[in-house]
Amino acid sequence: MYVDSRHLVQPSNRDEYEISDAIDLLIQSGRTIDAIGLDGWRIDVGYPEDRDEAEQRLTGGTQSDGEQGTDSTAESDD
Repeated sequence: MYVDSRHLVQPSNRDEYEISDAIDLLIQSGRTIDAIGLDGWRIDVGYPEDRDEAEQRLTGGTQSDGEQGTDSTAESDD
């Protein structure tokens, strides 16, 4: 969805593409928006150190709290 409408959205004052702007444009154009719930963890990979942490998690590297697939710094999908 985001990639589909990214070319229509202008960067924000932070010079970033805002997903809320993309969603608004899709709704205004009559598109249907669906959400899919996922179990597990998510991590923002906007910075190199975040990508490194995600790679460690995906390859079985050390977790911040010692548990596979969980971390107090990651956002829950609940």
